[in-house]
Formats: sequence, C-alpha cells, structure tokens
Amino acid sequence: MDARCPECHKPAKLDDDVTHVKCPHCNFEADYDSYLEIMKAEAINMASDYIPDRPGL
Repeated sequence: MDARCPECHKPAKLDDDVTHVKCPHCNFEADYDSYLEIMKAEAINMASDYIPDRPGL
C-alpha cells in the first residue's frame, strides 16, 4: 500500500502489517504511529495557512 511521504511528497511504501512507512525516494522511515503524527501536524499547518478569499471573513 502507498502513503505520501511527508518529506519529498512522493509515494512511500506502507508495509502489509501497517506498522512501518518507508520512502524509496528520500529514505524517510517511520513507524506508522509516528507517521500519522507527522501527517496530522502537516494538515494542521496547512489549515492554519488557509485564508478564505471571501469578503467579511
């Protein structure tokens, strides 16, 4: 199964046991729980950078 690499944003490999993520492109490695925390922080940062393009908000 594939996952998105948080460092190079290319497809990384998630092992069959869903316990480890490894990117063949940049050699990023993390256990799945750490990967989820990294991706959650990235999503929060993206959301905080969002500025609505509507007047009055």
